[in-house]
Amino acid sequence: MAVTWTRAWWRWTGGPTTRPVERVVRVDGRSRADEPGDERQAFGRWVKRPRVDGGKRRGDGCGRRSLSPTWVLAVGCPQPAGRGGRGVGVGRDASRLAGLQRRLQGIAGGLAVYDEAPDNVSSSTYSSTPSLPGCRVAPGRRADAGLPLARVTSNRVDLRALAAMDGVGRFREVLPMLMDPVAFAEAFVSGDAAGGCRVPSRGMERHRATLRSCGVASDARSRPAFAMKAFTTPKKDGRTARLVLDARPLNDAMRRPPSMDLPRLRDFIAEVERHRFAMQCDGVSYFYQFPVDASISRYFGIGMKGCDMLLNVLCMGWSWAPCIAQRASNVLVRDLGLAWVDNFLVLGGTLDEAERNVAVFRKRAQAARVEVRAEGDDALWQVRSRFVCVGVEFDLAAETQRHRLDPAWAERWVDGSGMTAVLSGRATARQFAEVFGGAVWATDILAVPRCHFAALLSFAGRLGGRMVGAAAPVWDEVVDVPPSARRELGALRKIVRENPWVVGGVPEDTGSVLWTDASSRAWAALLEAEGRFVDGRQGVFAGPDADAHINLKEMLAFAEGVVRLCWAPGAQRCRIDNAAVVGAVAKGSSSSYAANRVLSRSLRVAGRRGIVLRPDWVPSGGQLADPYTRGTSLPRFPAQLPLPRSRATPFDLF
Repeated sequence: MAVTWTRAWWRWTGGPTTRPVERVVRVDGRSRADEPGDERQAFGRWVKRPRVDGGKRRGDGCGRRSLSPTWVLAVGCPQPAGRGGRGVGVGRDASRLAGLQRRLQGIAGGLAVYDEAPDNVSSSTYSSTPSLPGCRVAPGRRADAGLPLARVTSNRVDLRALAAMDGVGRFREVLPMLMDPVAFAEAFVSGDAAGGCRVPSRGMERHRATLRSCGVASDARSRPAFAMKAFTTPKKDGRTARLVLDARPLNDAMRRPPSMDLPRLRDFIAEVERHRFAMQCDGVSYFYQFPVDASISRYFGIGMKGCDMLLNVLCMGWSWAPCIAQRASNVLVRDLGLAWVDNFLVLGGTLDEAERNVAVFRKRAQAARVEVRAEGDDALWQVRSRFVCVGVEFDLAAETQRHRLDPAWAERWVDGSGMTAVLSGRATARQFAEVFGGAVWATDILAVPRCHFAALLSFAGRLGGRMVGAAAPVWDEVVDVPPSARRELGALRKIVRENPWVVGGVPEDTGSVLWTDASSRAWAALLEAEGRFVDGRQGVFAGPDADAHINLKEMLAFAEGVVRLCWAPGAQRCRIDNAAVVGAVAKGSSSSYAANRVLSRSLRVAGRRGIVLRPDWVPSGGQLADPYTRGTSLPRFPAQLPLPRSRATPFDLF
């Protein structure tokens, strides 16, 4: 069988099908029964021929430009005795490809998927290879194919020495994934270790000699279990590229990796600001310093023209790779500082302590044969009090430690082409995702609660749900960004452009505790100080709030308590028996648009009064405000605290 390009659709050569057309089942499995007579049969499934130019049909003479961007599925048809078959399939998402690929193997030729149609395609270029059955995905664009690969080290980490330093055992837990083929095979789901997938790379042949010379990859002497697509992405310097392997076929066949043990960004910043001095360095081609056993490298194949290659190092793109790298980094900086994947930060409260910690870190790195380098123009092993790390600029020399966004990163995000496209209202899904990812990063670093951008979060959630639900997201489709989301993004853009310093440290406690609770009908908020209730409010839900979800009612009760009862600046402790509200207040945002609007009001009031909210969860039996949501009137203040109850009694209900 061969694939031919008809300038309007992909078609399998051969004779017509012999069965009559009865119904149409799209590639994603949903049934349609419109316009019979314009279908062909493909492996027992009916697939519809594509439409172009606003739904008008075109014949073989249709021009190339009339084909709208889409994923095209072309599969061979069962051939009746003495006759050939023909079939065409097209879909906005190539859904259920993995399942189709397994069912089609052994029937005829395999599966072919293309994300763009070349101008001139020969029959042999994209035909299925009988010796390598499986899916064939046409490579993406060649925007970065002209960039040379960045300097790649030939150094290799001593895995056994690194494991010997692991006093906690977290790195030893994942080490077999690099050294033990039995443990690696056990990580596959339902025996998918046989593989069989081959995806060609585009334009990677020019890097073959570079990959060989540094020992990153070698020519495959036999068929790899997984031969996947490799591509390059530009590095920050814009002059060199980084090699990445699209390991989604391998990731889908394996179980999820354990936790990375990566610290939360806010905890990372808070820990740095508890010190005065730091030494920063990063691993040179860090992932490629981790060797992979030869019996495991067959799973990290690169599909190339002429001869496939096998990666001999940790695969950048494999779901387990970040976990392995982060846990290895944690071993090197244990009790000395922090690590963020390949970024090492050695800390010290004094200059002497920092230099002692640096000496210990150097010994560990040398013992494990980990090659590091200084960031930017800094001298290696130099201790500083002002530096940039993981996109954050720290100033530990100030009277009060402070931080802000890396000015270079902030300028790129604010004035980037993606930002301009999103603010215009017509941006691709890829551009919006990049801008939104930067917005999340910026709000975390600048301590701006994301609930203030409820419309932006809501649109991102809807778009993300649609993209995740599709088997092959169309990232280059244009999306309409709502005006409300654009206004909020514009407000955040102004904040990032100013890039103010954020002062670290923990504020003093106010000495009071806010108790808030809600029932299906009423809410209550009370303020405790010095072992007594000193003030309180209660009310009944009315209007739209009466039919709201209990989580939103709990958020409304919390907002009333903050606005009406909290006035003293400092850290305000809050006691809430709803885990969703506690989590939303702690991280500054919720998955609910309505809850974000209510929380935004609370945090704006608290910010103007100099209050930092510290929420804590309490069980319902220990919620002291609970009786006042179930018919009990507020006491005369100041009042003694009631005894906590294990559960509500019938007399407490309305």
